Amino acid sequence: MARRPWIVAAGLGLYAVLLLLVRESVLRVPSLTVFGSPGVKAMNFLPLIVCVCLLHCLERRLPPAEATAVRGVGNADRLLVATTLGTVVLIGTVFHLTFAMPSATACARNTIVLTGIALAARAWRGAALAAVVTVGWLLLTLACGLRTPADPYLWAVLLEPAGRPEAALAALLALAAGLYAVGHQPGRGRTLR
Repeated sequence: MARRPWIVAAGLGLYAVLLLLVRESVLRVPSLTVFGSPGVKAMNFLPLIVCVCLLHCLERRLPPAEATAVRGVGNADRLLVATTLGTVVLIGTVFHLTFAMPSATACARNTIVLTGIALAARAWRGAALAAVVTVGWLLLTLACGLRTPADPYLWAVLLEPAGRPEAALAALLALAAGLYAVGHQPGRGRTLR
């Protein structure tokens, strides 16, 4: 099997274990605001594990075989992405309810947002750019996404607490864009239609 979905399963396991370990831990990061850095939750970095594992798995391609496949490979890839993100949401919900960790739900939402961004960037220029764009968006959000220590800008949905409707809407839009982009071959200069 070319895709190697066990890599995604291992990434989900690591994500769940680290989410339990970091819980509500706060890290100090540089900030570009006049208020300084109030610190960000360590869980903000965990979605990168799932994103990178999915990107790696989707890049394990057999182009000649996929071009002549009877079944839609794009649909199988979409199913892999949907199953992975569904598992992330399940992990977040269980941890939130079992361990009183609302950040677990926010982390699941952030994983959906960053994965959608990564998949859209992958369809445009490939997995290498997708990884850079995803990490860059996270770092940009953490560095200059706050108006005040407790008030993120509208575009900085990764810093919103769990349960914010605008952040949930951003996650749904990012997921839709990412799932649409999965069917497009990564390539130089290709545009999404």
